[in-house]
Amino acid sequence: MKIAIIGAGISGLSQYLWLKKVRLLNDHSVIIYEARETQDRNATAAVNLETYNASVIGASIGLSPTGLHVLKRLDQDLYDEILRTGHIIRTWRMSNARGWTLAHEPAGGDNETMVMIGRDACCQIFRNRVPDEVVVRRKVIDVRLAEGDNRPALVFQDQTTEEFDFVIGCDGVWSRARRAIFGAQDRDQYEFSPQYEGLVGVGGFVPSSKIQGTPDGEMNAVLGANGFFGYGYTTGSPEDGSKAGDTATWWSTYTLKKCPDDWRNIDKDDVKKQLQKRHLGWQNAAIQSIVRDVEINSLYPTFITPLLPTWEKGSCVLVGDAAHALQPSSGQGASMALEDCEALALFLRHYLRKYPEGGFVKAARQYSDLRRPRLAMVFKKAQQLAGMKEDMGLVQEMLMYFFVWLLSRFRLTEGYMHMLNAYDVPSEVSKAITESS
Repeated sequence: MKIAIIGAGISGLSQYLWLKKVRLLNDHSVIIYEARETQDRNATAAVNLETYNASVIGASIGLSPTGLHVLKRLDQDLYDEILRTGHIIRTWRMSNARGWTLAHEPAGGDNETMVMIGRDACCQIFRNRVPDEVVVRRKVIDVRLAEGDNRPALVFQDQTTEEFDFVIGCDGVWSRARRAIFGAQDRDQYEFSPQYEGLVGVGGFVPSSKIQGTPDGEMNAVLGANGFFGYGYTTGSPEDGSKAGDTATWWSTYTLKKCPDDWRNIDKDDVKKQLQKRHLGWQNAAIQSIVRDVEINSLYPTFITPLLPTWEKGSCVLVGDAAHALQPSSGQGASMALEDCEALALFLRHYLRKYPEGGFVKAARQYSDLRRPRLAMVFKKAQQLAGMKEDMGLVQEMLMYFFVWLLSRFRLTEGYMHMLNAYDVPSEVSKAITESS
């Protein structure tokens, strides 16, 4: 049978590797379709600041403990390479624009760690494990979901059409697969189209010397009345991954009520001036060092998808940002996508063995039912955190600082962190299968 994966980002590549892991490639052919120019397996990863994805923080992503657990189950060598390439984060320091430290917390809770890594560098690690012939540069412009026994079909930019037995939409926040599932004709105006959240970010990479004095393994989140600034190392030392490498990442998020009409093409000098003005007077040497002479390449408007009533329809299913584009403040976008990939592969393995003809539909439905409640929890927490990045008056500002201090002082986030990190995909899938049988 033929399986199509739309999108060769981290979700699409990870989904392929999970299908391989559970040995579904023995009986099914899988093709990944990608609209952008794809790198071959021997290419050197390059920073692509033009790519927008809701999981992006500047040009880096954070892999939380739960995402790292998925990678370790997928491929120990891949997991080790991620740790060597990125920087292992053990603590978060929360401070404010006035120079006060509000909290100093373990990065993942329960003595867990996370990893900051360049998005493209991470994607290339996955890409190196996928055969070149599997990834086809071909733009999918529509997904047609027929009624009855007809198979789903992909429509390509050259207007040709091809049918598949199963379609996995890993096509991001502007997902065509999502649009098809909900019968929408308009890309931007339907019930579950992406929503602009009134926040815009800028960010990228700088030499590690720009944040000199920041301890190894520490990420910094700085809150202010007129925005948010984050920074930390994003590569590790070749000799010791727990030590800082040559590159750091930074990002600044601020309120902008109306999304720029052409945010992909910006006046870089003006954006830089606004960045410097916004953080003028912030009592943080690293921030001042970064904004003084940083180069601006892109804006990152924050688009999210509303909570969906389903992630599947027939033989089409959504994974990653296509199903749940989260606020970057969640810190969970990439990790939730990795969990999706593992869960879907495990359901497919079970139901295709049991129901060779109808297994795709059964697996997709149970995957959707299992994953949506977990994402609803993460979505709610991300929305709460996003409010801390909006412009506010003095009273609101002080209340925000007190709230952050209070959460840390009385460890009020420990329950949430435990629910995140204690989640074990194989166990949850097994439980769901048992309960449905």
